[in-house]
Amino acid sequence: MQKIKSFMIPQEELRELREQPTDPQAEQEIIDSIDEVYFCNDSFDMVKYELEKLPPILNLQELQQYRDKLKQQQAAVSKKVADLILEKQPSYVKELDRVTSLQTSLQLAAVICTNGRRHLNIAKEGFTQASLGLLANQRKRQLLIGLLKSLRTIKTLQRTDVRLSEMLEEEDYPGAIQ
Repeated sequence: MQKIKSFMIPQEELRELREQPTDPQAEQEIIDSIDEVYFCNDSFDMVKYELEKLPPILNLQELQQYRDKLKQQQAAVSKKVADLILEKQPSYVKELDRVTSLQTSLQLAAVICTNGRRHLNIAKEGFTQASLGLLANQRKRQLLIGLLKSLRTIKTLQRTDVRLSEMLEEEDYPGAIQ
C-alpha cells in the first residue's frame, strides 16, 4: 500500500504545475517530446504501453523522474488544449449565435409554411366551391339560352299563326300557302 501511495500525485504538486509560469517554446518542446504513438490511435491503451516500457528492475528515483516527465507532458498538453479552446471561444460563440439565429429562422419558416398550407387548403376548398358554383351557373345559362330559343320559336310560330289567320280572313289563300 505504501508503494501505491508514492505513485499518487498530491494535489499541491498538480497546483504547482498549473501555476508555473511557462515558456511557449519550452511547452512546445515538451509536447514534441511525447511519443507519436499517443497521437495515432483512439483505442490506444496508454497504461499498457507505459507498463511495457518499464525495465525489469525498477528504480524508485527513475520512476519518480519519469512520472514527473509524464506530469509535465500532461500539463503542457492540458495547457495547450485550454489555450486552443480559449483562442477559438469567440468564433465558437459567434457560430453558436449563428446556429441559434438559424434555428429561429427555421422555426419561423416552419410557421410560415404551416400557415401557407392552411390558407392553400382554404383557398382550394373555396376554389372548388366557386368552380362548382360557376359550373352550375353555366349549366343554368345553357338551359336558359335553350329556353330563349324555344320561346323565340314559339313567338315566331304565334306571329305566323296570327298572320295566317289574318290572311285567311282576307281570303288571301295563295299568300297563306306561301
